[in-house]
Amino acid sequence: MGKGISTISRLNLRNIKTSYIVSGILSLVMIVQTGIWLLVARASEGQVYSSGLSPGLYSYLVVLLAAIAIPTKNFRRIINLGGKRNNFFWGSLLTYIILAVSASVFNTLMFYTFDNLIQNSGYFDGAVLNGVMNTLEVFGWSQNGMVIGFLQQTAFLFLLASFIHTFVSIQDKWYGWVVTAILAAILAVFIPIAPLREVLIWFFNMIIFHTNPLLQIINCIVLAIVIYVFNKPVYDRKAI
Repeated sequence: MGKGISTISRLNLRNIKTSYIVSGILSLVMIVQTGIWLLVARASEGQVYSSGLSPGLYSYLVVLLAAIAIPTKNFRRIINLGGKRNNFFWGSLLTYIILAVSASVFNTLMFYTFDNLIQNSGYFDGAVLNGVMNTLEVFGWSQNGMVIGFLQQTAFLFLLASFIHTFVSIQDKWYGWVVTAILAAILAVFIPIAPLREVLIWFFNMIIFHTNPLLQIINCIVLAIVIYVFNKPVYDRKAI
């Protein structure tokens, strides 16, 4: 079983090349764009009043696109090749763990190298985050140090992948449409009404902005596992 799980995980990682390409191109474009801003500011001895996304953030796209491609494309390919449904369930879970860790490593490295270089150059306006926006800084994770911030980011990405994978997996069933309608209703009702909006704020604080990083990590991991478990009965009965 363990070998089957690792095999499916490797197949998943190999069959999301588009995710790697899109993420890599956008990351490179942002590096070039920010570099041009810096060179122009130096040449003119001026200051840049713009800010762009950190190149590291585009690694998140790999996780997001993979969570869409794996249930919509890879499932049928793997089962048709003789893969077992149970192995797909666990192999995909392992895939998301690997992707969440990898994306967090890349973004963390970019934050402490490229992003810091740009922000400390003195050519970007501090009112717009000194030229580079990164979730590690925007969400406050960097305040807890490199290692803890990395773990917070990884846990959040794992939750995001688990949610998207599950949400996409149920869209060909009636209950998938029900879940979509419920989520739309929650956003439509909760956002305009102040007391209900506070509930949404509380939820996002629990998974993103919690002042206790350990609780934020635990909240994300537990919620990710609870959500992902719903895939087991879905894929046990899913038509090829």
